[in-house]
Amino acid sequence: MGDDELDEASKLKIAANFINYSPPGQIQKVVEDVKVLLGGHVPRSTLDSLMVKVNSTSFLAVDVPGEGRKVLITPFGDLGDGTFLDPQGKQRLTIDHGKQVCTSAEPLSGAEVASLDAPEKGPVDAAMNLYAANKLPDAVVTTYCKVTGANVQITCCIGRCDLNLSNYWAGLWRSHWVLEFTSGSKSGTLKGTVHSNVHYFEDGNVQLDDSTSFKCDLSWGGGGVGDAMASKVEEFEMEFNKGMEETYATMSETVLQGLRRRLPVTRVKFDWDNKASVHKLASELQKK
Repeated sequence: MGDDELDEASKLKIAANFINYSPPGQIQKVVEDVKVLLGGHVPRSTLDSLMVKVNSTSFLAVDVPGEGRKVLITPFGDLGDGTFLDPQGKQRLTIDHGKQVCTSAEPLSGAEVASLDAPEKGPVDAAMNLYAANKLPDAVVTTYCKVTGANVQITCCIGRCDLNLSNYWAGLWRSHWVLEFTSGSKSGTLKGTVHSNVHYFEDGNVQLDDSTSFKCDLSWGGGGVGDAMASKVEEFEMEFNKGMEETYATMSETVLQGLRRRLPVTRVKFDWDNKASVHKLASELQKK
């Protein structure tokens, strides 16, 4: 395809589509391919903005410099100035989105910290980390808190990306859960979304991308808010897993067969036993 066949806007749209639908953990490879395909016509600033979007929506996990722990880069931690929140360390992180690493950390001001904490945040974070360790080993959990007057919002994000490119597959699991309640109360509203993306590319290129949202009222008593939330999240995520297993079990018998045409456009099966019909078909094909 010659360069004169596409204007700059079309090239940018192509780049955005390729990058936005990058397979799990492979955005860097996609960006390099996009540069080659479009002959360097995509500005660096455009690529950077696209990578910021993909890294945050896919819950990129980065190492916090000098601390030996990871934090998720998510839309919920976007501070709006190009940095992302590390709620545990109470600091803002600068991210090199091209290299997918954290380059520096800067402490938040006292005023900023005051609106990002509540007594319930610690128990929720601890319970959700324990749940993730038991059900999704090596996952990273990042818990945010936002206090506005008497209203408290705790958002817990879970993310894990598995890459096994030598065996032609990659997978990404991410979920986020938002608990909203009034300060001092023992009940609130829990809502969240579970998202799974699997990429398989041996002798083909297939992605399975699925997500489901949940919502319920949540109450907690003697067990505490953390245990109540973790228990409900486990229930919802196991329900999501069960649904995927049922889909896999029936896919080969229903979905895949449904993609194939069972009858020709004439809605009549071809009579292969009729030699005259076969001879006529062969003659017609030879004329083409």
